[in-house]
Amino acid sequence: MREKFCPRCGKRTEKLYEGFCESCFLSRFSFAEKIPAKILVKECKLCGKFFLNKSCGSMENLIETFLQNFLKEEDLTSISYRISDNKLYLNLLLKINNLEKKEEKVLDLVIKKIICQACSMKASGYFQAILQVRAPPEFLQEIKEEIEKQMSYLNQYDNLAFISKLEETKNGFDVFVGSKNSANEMARLLKTKYKAKLKITRKLAGRIRGKKVYRDTILISISSDILENK
Repeated sequence: MREKFCPRCGKRTEKLYEGFCESCFLSRFSFAEKIPAKILVKECKLCGKFFLNKSCGSMENLIETFLQNFLKEEDLTSISYRISDNKLYLNLLLKINNLEKKEEKVLDLVIKKIICQACSMKASGYFQAILQVRAPPEFLQEIKEEIEKQMSYLNQYDNLAFISKLEETKNGFDVFVGSKNSANEMARLLKTKYKAKLKITRKLAGRIRGKKVYRDTILISISSDILENK
């Protein structure tokens, strides 16, 4: 095969790509330049959650969501990363005209301490629902611990799944919950586990932007017979 010469670098090559050798052709393409030099991640100093743009989660999940946006580009086929000393090290693989090009990029990972909206609302006593738990006194602590454990789990998916206040009552306790959805989920879990009876009442709490806002009160009644046979 007759050798050709790259008009840019003078290198001998068997094949030209749009008139250039492979190296000179690929040098015209760079995806690393499209990625910002730093990422600002916010960390709540109370709950420890991380926030990036409108996403919330672990640092790794946020970084992966951030990088997924770039993978929509046609030429970029894969990105791998590692985090070290507040730096994000990227390895990029591009594919152009069946040719592969590897690039590296180092980003500054800037972490800003904040108090997130959910923690601020929790501190102010905000709640959307009340769980009124009524059960024999010897089982109240077990049920209370179950609610705290499950609410911690639900908080992974619902930032308002927190307990803003817990009040002891004569035959049980009232739990003030930030999220109505999580309060209802919690009630269903208790109904299944303890065969509890539920009674839900709804009260108008006000209006937000002209829309009526209601607060739910969920009465959860658990009998001693059910608990003893559990």
